[in-house]
Amino acid sequence: MAAESSETVATGFIRAIEDTLQPLRRFPLSGASRDELAPGLRVTFHRAYAIYYRPLPDAVAIVRVLHGARDAAVLAIRGEFEE
Repeated sequence: MAAESSETVATGFIRAIEDTLQPLRRFPLSGASRDELAPGLRVTFHRAYAIYYRPLPDAVAIVRVLHGARDAAVLAIRGEFEE
């Protein structure tokens, strides 16, 4: 029962993230630039989560999804936003 519930919650979260990202398909540069973390990196938000991505010629590449309490600058120093 708990596994089914967890799967339902996870699936709902992924769908909500996908819904948040829909506008980026038409306007990939609409997210705030985060070049200070990594070249070409942008961010948009879903509730308490920051969604870091890179716009590509024919797609949007999701780099990381982080809870807002995480320190993105520390992750950038570790190179965790690099390709």
